Amino acid sequence: MDGMIFGACTVAGVIVTVLCARRAMRHPRAFTWLIAVAFGVCTVGVFFAVPAVARTAEEITGLDNAGKLVAHVCAILWCAALQMTMVDLAYRPEYLRAAMYQRICVAVVVLAVMVPLFLATNGQDVEFTTAYADHSSVTAYLLVYLFYVLITCGELAFMCGRTARRCRTTRPWSGAGFTLGAFAAVLGVGYTMSKGSYLVCHALGSPWSLDVEEAVSPALSGLAVLFLFAGLTMPMLGGLRRRMRGGERTAQGLGQ
Repeated sequence: MDGMIFGACTVAGVIVTVLCARRAMRHPRAFTWLIAVAFGVCTVGVFFAVPAVARTAEEITGLDNAGKLVAHVCAILWCAALQMTMVDLAYRPEYLRAAMYQRICVAVVVLAVMVPLFLATNGQDVEFTTAYADHSSVTAYLLVYLFYVLITCGELAFMCGRTARRCRTTRPWSGAGFTLGAFAAVLGVGYTMSKGSYLVCHALGSPWSLDVEEAVSPALSGLAVLFLFAGLTMPMLGGLRRRMRGGERTAQGLGQ
């Protein structure tokens, strides 16, 4: 199931990244480039989350769980890029630089904790999944990762929702897109709660069904990525629609 979900996300990610990069080259602003970078990083991350790709990465690099490390690092960078995108859209210019520095510093600190913990724990008999929650270092690593994703998804849900309300009447396509983005962030919160609650309950000695967790978490993660892809491309579709309408009006005016 993981392969199908993350494979579909990879295909969608390649398409959306190309569209966002073209938009950024035509309209170079901080948020257009950040969106393109976010989608590019996310596409790399979900690609390495495909089980077959993860196994190939391990064989090539000789590093156990190499695909999982790449996927998690990309997830951190993706969340940070999306945060800075929404900061650029939602806040005043004088706050932008400080807000970006704050979020970059938090992401760097999280990676500085995660990567050494991964390298110290990594081995052939360990996988960084909830199935290995008996390993305290695996649990610690996953909880650090999940806590960061939880915080960023919560902030994204708030900022996307606020931006959607502002755009609803003046730019309906953008409003609908940011509404989808807020919903995607809520799904991301659900993903972290699913995995995190299993890890916490396991540590307390009363875990719920691992089979259910392994079915629910990938579904929530995949849906969050797809809804976010759809949401952040809708403003581009709205702009394309406006340009097409403007071209039609110009053609009609010339024909009269």
